[in-house]
Amino acid sequence: MKRFGIRCFALVALVASLARPVNAQFIISPTGGVINSGGPGFGTLTETWDQSGLLTGFTNGVTSFDSYIAGNPLHTSNFEGFEWFSNSGSTSASVTYDMGAIGSFDRLALWNEETSGIGRLNLSYSTDNVNFFSLASNLTPTDNPLVGIYTPYGADIFSFGPTSFQWVRFDMDLCPQQNPGNFPGCAIGEVAFRTSGEEVVPEPATMSLLATGLAGMAAARRRRKKA
Repeated sequence: MKRFGIRCFALVALVASLARPVNAQFIISPTGGVINSGGPGFGTLTETWDQSGLLTGFTNGVTSFDSYIAGNPLHTSNFEGFEWFSNSGSTSASVTYDMGAIGSFDRLALWNEETSGIGRLNLSYSTDNVNFFSLASNLTPTDNPLVGIYTPYGADIFSFGPTSFQWVRFDMDLCPQQNPGNFPGCAIGEVAFRTSGEEVVPEPATMSLLATGLAGMAAARRRRKKA
């Protein structure tokens, strides 16, 4: 009986940990990503989440998103080692970012590259990297002007309802933006997200597995009683 109670407590604790509130609105970077179309391009996609181009960095998962953005953090306009560009001649491109784990998010910070930025952006989200659903459509990032040489540029902030996901797809088109649009392609400086402070709801498959485990333990207890 005691052992059964301990196992039940462990499962309940696991459920609670999977549905715990985030409690704060931190800034979070993706942990990985792939180029779906328009690539491989120039630079690496890693450079769009590793903070290499940001003039002021943040501590991932610790720094307040709102406080950080309030400081107007800028991104260098230097290309090499700091930005990703799609293939030359591409008017559209698609990439998928991996947040590393399912979380609840409600803001995107996008540093839109200043010579070949995204003209229009559609976001889709997924919890299994197979089925994607619309998150935000027809977003129009700022057409950051290139004033002089190596002019840093700021972030656009796009809001959406608190949504749980691990993967988020960026479908970009109308590239490049026209001001100045001197490279024929899409480009990204940096991306980051804000945690929403909402609960992260466990996946149905996870809940089903936990329920099966509880049912199995209950059945085993009944068999021991009969014995």
